[in-house]
Amino acid sequence: MTMKINNPQTNETASVTSRSTEQANISGYIVELAQVSAYKQAIISLSGRDNNSKMAYTHLTFRQFNQRSSELARGLQQAGVIRGTKTALQMQPGIDWFSIVYALLKIGAVPILIQPSLGYARIAQCIKAVEPEVLISEPKYQVAPMIYSSSYQSIHLQISTHRRWFSKGICIRDLQKNDPTTIQIAEMRSHDPGIIIFSTSCESDKPKPTILSHGTLNAIVELMKSVMAITPDSTLFTTFPLFMILAPTLGIRNVIPVSHSLNACRMDPRLLVENIWDHGITHLLMSPTRLMMLAEFLREEGIFLPSIQRIGAWGEPYPAQELQRLHFYINEKTQIFPLYGMTEAPIVSTIGSHKIVAETQIKTERGFGICQGKVLDDLEMRIIEVNDRPIDNWSDDLLEKDGGIGELVIKGDAVSRQYSNSTKDDALYKIPDGKYMWHRTGDVGWLDSRSNFWFCGRKQDRIIISEEETLYTIPCEAVFMQHERVYRCIIVGVGPVPFQTPVLIVELAPGDSGKYISTLTHELTHLAQAYPHTGNIKNILFRKRFPVHSLYHNKINRKQLTIWAAKKLGKSLPDEAPDSPISNHVQAAIYPPSLEDNPEAAVLVSNGAIQAPPEEKTVSEHKTDLSINTADGLQQEQSLPEDTDDNSVKPKLINRVKSFFGKMIPKPDDDPDDTVDIEELPEEEYITADQYVAISESKKQQEQTMDQSTLLSSDFSPSFDSVPMPAVAKTETTKG
Repeated sequence: MTMKINNPQTNETASVTSRSTEQANISGYIVELAQVSAYKQAIISLSGRDNNSKMAYTHLTFRQFNQRSSELARGLQQAGVIRGTKTALQMQPGIDWFSIVYALLKIGAVPILIQPSLGYARIAQCIKAVEPEVLISEPKYQVAPMIYSSSYQSIHLQISTHRRWFSKGICIRDLQKNDPTTIQIAEMRSHDPGIIIFSTSCESDKPKPTILSHGTLNAIVELMKSVMAITPDSTLFTTFPLFMILAPTLGIRNVIPVSHSLNACRMDPRLLVENIWDHGITHLLMSPTRLMMLAEFLREEGIFLPSIQRIGAWGEPYPAQELQRLHFYINEKTQIFPLYGMTEAPIVSTIGSHKIVAETQIKTERGFGICQGKVLDDLEMRIIEVNDRPIDNWSDDLLEKDGGIGELVIKGDAVSRQYSNSTKDDALYKIPDGKYMWHRTGDVGWLDSRSNFWFCGRKQDRIIISEEETLYTIPCEAVFMQHERVYRCIIVGVGPVPFQTPVLIVELAPGDSGKYISTLTHELTHLAQAYPHTGNIKNILFRKRFPVHSLYHNKINRKQLTIWAAKKLGKSLPDEAPDSPISNHVQAAIYPPSLEDNPEAAVLVSNGAIQAPPEEKTVSEHKTDLSINTADGLQQEQSLPEDTDDNSVKPKLINRVKSFFGKMIPKPDDDPDDTVDIEELPEEEYITADQYVAISESKKQQEQTMDQSTLLSSDFSPSFDSVPMPAVAKTETTKG
């Protein structure tokens, strides 16, 4: 494949050809772009503010970028970094970060990208898992090896990005020498390791070191070009490290976000808008959380962004209602494309926002799942039966026979083939199939007649309530999200498998004071009975605030909520999912509002994959004068600390380091990145939905016998002190 690049100096068009099988080194793009677009800006970074409080920037052209990375490559070689050397980077993305990564790629070394926001304890886990030989870090991260010394035993060379009096090893500045000679980039084949990047899907998951070969990186670049509709005049802003590091190969201008913008919880939309205005940014590739924060800021300030031509949303599902909000502040023809993917396969499928709003949104609200669109070219997608066992070899017998819900597997050039130093993860997530490896995504869903993938949740979150029925999270939760008072909700399972009890946990909408919570419980109970796949959900709990992933602020920590729900209900925690075959397709996990309007559902009903809809039921519109005030003095439950395998940590040493360096180094068991404050309801304020219905009927009969004059008295105040009614705390929770 060939990419056209416009040379601004000669106004001529040159071609940059994708890496061949013989030379697949991804850094070769930069060498070629330095020739055809020498003076075009490649990387733009914020350097501060000028005297007029305007943003000031620094940049590298493609020629400067190529020269700087070559100089660093030569210096790293002299320091002992050679082909195949695994080199861990502990530094924030910036111009130095780009230059060092491409210097390593030119040598043939393997950069290991670790997000600093993981926290010191998790970074130490990553280092121990992948066993790098070289560590390049910023001074502020160089204390971590002293604390987690056993995790860094494989390091034999430390390099600092800046010279400080306490810095260890050599400084990268000493390695960057102005040498006019050209460095020969290493000859790399498609299957040679290119980058190792850690994937984290949940707060409780151990990060997995994913190897992306040079061939895989080249395939991802091609998908980025097509999905994002990249042209020579495009300017890209992305916050994902993998997409950031590949962005220069697109031959366009790339604006680097400030370091704290990489954490969605701390992103400042004002800075992003200034970046867009200053550089005429045309393409955004960000998480839905950040895009929702941007949309809220645009609404409050009344700002319009006419330069935006395409938006990619990656990392988590994007609610259709939020898509429509952002559409008000961009061009009418500009579409938002939610990108379905994961670290092992960054871009798998996509669908445009216009189609979501017009066609798939109503199905999502009725329990079909979330439509992720069709699989992209050069990739294959299949649905296999759900199980938790390793699979030794691929066979068509693994496929879901009835067209129902199963686990998604994918293969292709843009899919990682293996993990680093992790045979257990390879066995669980990879299925050998000749030349390729099928990747087990851990996501469950189904394919409609048009080959669109409908995402129904994570396999590990499924709730097995019997040997005949399994509930999946997304279809069930979508039913309750229709209620205007529900801000977020999740379904968890407590008790032993395969006889788990489903529990609905609700977070109220921002600004909801918690009044009339008994009415809400009653309405949610009726809503559950209106759909066959939610009819068994009879336990409802309320939370003031959900614990969330420290990196992806919209991802709810289901494990902590499962533990909390089990404690509230007096149930045991769910066991590991069983290996015995359980019917995974005979379930009403995707419930259509009308079979006539949904041909895919008709097919699923005909083969038994889902149940036909019952007679339509409506949510009770009953309102009561009963006002249940929220309780004061809510209890707090400390989040579970992450376990660490590092036995060398000494509390006294940590306290000494903390007293010397301030609060820079957190305790391993008190890492702010790994802990979440959880505020719960008092024990006595909880009742189940069944108990509430019984209490309501009893109270209704009592009220009918009361004297009418008493009811009309101004000082009448019904007392329910003897009845523990559900309540939630007053909250000013902000969205996201």
